[in-house]
Amino acid sequence: MNKLQENLLGELLVNSRQAQTTLAKKLGTSRELVNYHMKQLEKKKIIQKYITIIDTLDNVGAAVFIKVKATANEKLIDYFHNSSFVSWVAELTGVWHFGFSILGKTNEEVDKRFKEFYNIFKEDILSYRFTFHKKNSFYYEKIMGKEKTLVKVNKIKIDEKDKKILQLLSEDARIEIVNIAKEVKLTAPAVLKRIRNLENSGAIQQYTVFVDLSKLDLYQYSVFIENKNVEQLIPYMESHSKVSFIAEYIGDPFIEIGVVVKDPYELRLIIQQIEEKFPQTSVIETSLFHQDVVSVGPPSCVFE
Repeated sequence: MNKLQENLLGELLVNSRQAQTTLAKKLGTSRELVNYHMKQLEKKKIIQKYITIIDTLDNVGAAVFIKVKATANEKLIDYFHNSSFVSWVAELTGVWHFGFSILGKTNEEVDKRFKEFYNIFKEDILSYRFTFHKKNSFYYEKIMGKEKTLVKVNKIKIDEKDKKILQLLSEDARIEIVNIAKEVKLTAPAVLKRIRNLENSGAIQQYTVFVDLSKLDLYQYSVFIENKNVEQLIPYMESHSKVSFIAEYIGDPFIEIGVVVKDPYELRLIIQQIEEKFPQTSVIETSLFHQDVVSVGPPSCVFE
């Protein structure tokens, strides 16, 4: 990537719904060049998808990590692509072979969906971990030295048209307002007002891009860190320039962080620094993200 593409990618990671004219003004270039370089980033598959990170709309979720037989890889990927309740699937190298989230309206529904999945693939699954999500936070804009703006939450009641708007934005964060208006049968100004309300309520948390980090010569690791007072780790991880996400889990004395590095030696140094700063902390496992199979965006069940 050239410098303009790096800066453009950074802006899109912070807010991928920015108009090309706005991006051009920020980057000191023309709208035509912004459009050209966006197309280049898409063509090179650096930008995989324009996504909207949204609230789970009162759904609950669980993280599932599985170790499987090599012969099961293709049918598992096919299953994940066609599932209505699976989100953010990653192929891993290390302790686990796949990591993914299952969503549902209740803990019981999530548990039921996992059991259905397990029954289909029980002959292929060698071992697994299942743990309920407490909170997921994403910081991928830090890869390009950027920071996102925190949203002030003012809760609103979400109706069916709001859900449809959220679904359309989750599928393509750059969808035009007029196209949303056609789908939900509202005027463009009415749609824009609803979107602003959804942003202010925290239902829309961020517009960003799903990036193939390998195309940037970067590696992402999933690192599980155990500490009896796990809450003390959160502020440090939130401010760490190499931490791409933080996953907190219910009832477990560990957190999972994403660490983006240039090579395994950089990861080793970061782990050493964490363990030195928090002496009662231990890293219990690491896995390399091989590739993301399904993006971070919510599955279709969230909008039902």
